[in-house]
Amino acid sequence: MLDIKDIKGLGGEELLEEYGGNNPYIKYMKNKYLNEKSYFLTTNQSKYVKKFYNFEPKNINKVVEITNYFADQIFEEYKLKTPINKIMIETLLAESEKAIHVICKFYRNQKDVKLLWLPKTQLIDDIHYEDTQIDVDFDKYINLDKRGWRAFKHQEEGIEFLLKNKKCILADDMGLGKTYQSIVSAIECESERVLIVCPASLKINWMREVQNFCDDVSIISGKYWNPSRFTIINYDILKNFHTIEEKGKKYEDWELRREIVEFNPDLIILDEAHFVKNHKSIRGKILKDLSKRFSPERIWLLTGTPIANRPMDYYNLLSIIDSPVSRNWVQYARTYCEGVRFKKGGRYVWVTKGASNLEELNNKTKRTILRRKKEDVLDLPNKLITPVYLELQNVDGYKNVWEEYLQQRKIDGKKGNPARDLVEMTLLRTFIAMETVPYTIEKVEEALELDKKTIIFCNFNEEMDAFLRHFGEKSVCVRGGMSDKQKQFAVDRFQEDDSCKVFVGQIKAAGVGLTLTQAEIVIMNSLDWVPGNHEQAEDRAYRIGQNKTVNIYYMLIDDTIDTLVWDILNEKKKVIGTIMGEDEIITEFIKKIENES
Repeated sequence: MLDIKDIKGLGGEELLEEYGGNNPYIKYMKNKYLNEKSYFLTTNQSKYVKKFYNFEPKNINKVVEITNYFADQIFEEYKLKTPINKIMIETLLAESEKAIHVICKFYRNQKDVKLLWLPKTQLIDDIHYEDTQIDVDFDKYINLDKRGWRAFKHQEEGIEFLLKNKKCILADDMGLGKTYQSIVSAIECESERVLIVCPASLKINWMREVQNFCDDVSIISGKYWNPSRFTIINYDILKNFHTIEEKGKKYEDWELRREIVEFNPDLIILDEAHFVKNHKSIRGKILKDLSKRFSPERIWLLTGTPIANRPMDYYNLLSIIDSPVSRNWVQYARTYCEGVRFKKGGRYVWVTKGASNLEELNNKTKRTILRRKKEDVLDLPNKLITPVYLELQNVDGYKNVWEEYLQQRKIDGKKGNPARDLVEMTLLRTFIAMETVPYTIEKVEEALELDKKTIIFCNFNEEMDAFLRHFGEKSVCVRGGMSDKQKQFAVDRFQEDDSCKVFVGQIKAAGVGLTLTQAEIVIMNSLDWVPGNHEQAEDRAYRIGQNKTVNIYYMLIDDTIDTLVWDILNEKKKVIGTIMGEDEIITEFIKKIENES
């Protein structure tokens, strides 16, 4: 066979005369060229010959599932008697980034052998996937762990999953030990340069967890690069080492600081990976770029909510781990998101808020995502959720704020004013939150009489301050603007100090990454716009280490904005058992109050 250097200088026709390989398609072209004087290769045929001249066909003999869309195409094109959903691939002739050229049979339909180009996006199964066996000595890690912990059965399975699937998503429920699983897996696969990207509030927790096994760990702060074997950085600080904000820049022009280029991680771990679900955001673009530019051997995404609302939330996560289903955005949008393209203001835009073909999407991604629920793998106590409907005391005050809001809506008209809407709704929500405070205090006092520690989740500083004034030294708080050390001090005191009975947390600042298993009571004094944030907050107490029933109370002032939003949030928990984003909940709320008024 000719050397690749020689091939580059020859045309397709010249190569055909020399071809002695086993590709039947190239043989067919050779025969036609040698025996038919009028036969000449097309441009694409010539490229095919040059590209796959030295590619030796591989026997696959594998049955693979195909998408419904592609199955319908084949059914029509080949006039099959019965529909198909599988293809028997006998031989792989050629492979590009987007497609494979195969000899195949239409499974259980006909015996005729076909030459077929298969787009990879239309394959549900990965033809190259091999179910390798992983053998881990878990007893070794009992001795290595300074705490002497032994992995739970589900954690052992999760570690094997991470080791087997180099680029994948670990989507366990909150509290099942995703951090532990990823650290043990990183040590087991002997990764030398591990980049851990997480929310700022979790950096210290990650450092502590790593230090149970290894002291070679550092946290990146500001613009100073101080790498270790395990290097921890939060999403926002990562921007200091990577610049892509300027519009019109090509991939090659995006700037990376020399330090991170030289670090060149062989493993990237993204914790709370749903933070990068938006492929248009700076965060999403940076992490996608790093995953492609470094080409690390392994990328592990950790998240309890892989799809926050709709299948499009899933796309960027799949793209970061280079899942075949993510390689064609338009097809993904149309197939799984009911994507529609239309012209608006002189430019074309896409709407991808729908959900379709979810079973197919699940089948195409099932090997690269592992999802376990607490109730399926742990013998945890119950989690009891109770909405508590309360009477509004300051009726006149609320009516005044409500009427001001409705009046402003009338002034703004149908188009509205989003900025003013948010301000007015914040005033409404703050008013109701403060009306709820006395009821919540009463509830907490009942818990204190029973010597039960309690978490109170809030949205606004005003309600948090009211609780801290009331409970004084018995309480600690975590809110936005606090340093990681301050947050960790509050968590440690709540967990370890018997005199500290009340944890007051701002939902977005304290609702992820914290372990508060000393609490038996969780109270939501005010609602967040995103129910997924509620779930995250609930599971600060309901996780590994909890041995008591956790009672969760949602305090709702009846016949107010509280109950309106509560009803909307529950109505929207539908696509793949998940939620809507904040902007859509607000939109739904506005529609509802407009209809009622």
